[in-house]
Order: sequence, then structure tokens, then C-alpha cells
Amino acid sequence: MNTKEKIFDVSLDLFSKKGYDSVSLREIAEEVGIKKSSIYSHYSSKEAILMDIFEYFTDLFKYDELLNSKDLLLTADNEILLENPELFYHQGSEAIKDMLSEERNLKIWKLIFIQMHYNENIRLFFQNEILVKPLVFWNGFFTILKEKGIIRADCNPKLLAKEYYSFPIYLLLELCAKYDDIPQSSLDNFFDEAENHAKFLLDCVKVK
Repeated sequence: MNTKEKIFDVSLDLFSKKGYDSVSLREIAEEVGIKKSSIYSHYSSKEAILMDIFEYFTDLFKYDELLNSKDLLLTADNEILLENPELFYHQGSEAIKDMLSEERNLKIWKLIFIQMHYNENIRLFFQNEILVKPLVFWNGFFTILKEKGIIRADCNPKLLAKEYYSFPIYLLLELCAKYDDIPQSSLDNFFDEAENHAKFLLDCVKVK
């Protein structure tokens, strides 16, 4: 691991545990084992470190092989989506689960969830990347199912998207508030509960 990667990981660890505003560059440097001035060879400021963390996190979704596979394309001719929307959800859930199995990625989730009320950059990232983009996706998901007659014609895709997505967000907030280091067993339970909720909701609105 090179110095920049050490700065990244130490900063993320401190930000997620103590809060972004409570951590100084001096403290980061001490934890890394370098002088404060050495940080500027890699990052121009503490905010630049935070932006690098966000870019890394965004790229995880943008370039993840499973999330961007043809099986998870949100198109009206996706056979998995049309024939088995529960499997479509499950495959996406497994991709996210695999992503969160890495401690670094889990720390970023916690940083975002716990610190979004205290830092404007984190709040905006949460709003755009964690709320808006997924809701657009799930709105498209339910719109396709409605147009294809898989769910009832009186369903509101936008409302369903919020209902579908709000439960796992609640579960994640609960985990982040409860644990400094989220146990793997609790993370497994999170995915099980979220998927059960998704199946329940789909079953409620499917055309029988």
C-alpha cells in the first residue's frame, strides 16, 4: 500500500468513527506516520480526501461487473426482469452484498449515513447518489412492470419505488447507528430482511 492509499484508508477510518469535521490533517498524518506537510504531496486539503472517497464509492457502482451485467439492465426486453422480478432484485442485492463485504466500502456507507447532517458535501452526496439515483432506477423498474401488465394498472411506480427503497435505507441507518463495526451476521440479516420486504411488496401488487 502506497502513502496515498494509507492516507485514504486512515482518513476514511477516522471520518467514519469521529466525524469528518472532528478530524484534522495533523491527526491523519500522525496515524499514517508522516508529517502533515507530506499530505499535500497527495491531497490539496482534507476536503480533497473526502471527494476522493466519494469518487471511489461512485466508481464502485459505475464499474461493478455484476451491477452492470446484461441481466441487470433496466430495459423492457430484459427477460429476467419480466419473467422473474424477484430474481432481478436478488441478483442486484447479491452484487451490493459482495461490495459491502469489503470493510472499506462499509465504512463509506457509515460515513455517509452518520455524517450527512453535519457536512454539506456529504449531505449532497447522500441526496444525489444514495437517494435520487436509486429512486429513479426503481421508478423505472416499476414503470416497466406496469406497462407489461405484471403489476396492477392502478399502481403508482414512483410511490412504489419509495416504498421499495425506503425499508433497506431504514435498516442501514439502524445498523450504522448501532455499531461502530457492523458484524457480518448483522449485515447478512440486513440483506435477508430487505429481500423479504421486496418480495412481499411485489406480491402485493402483482397481477394474480
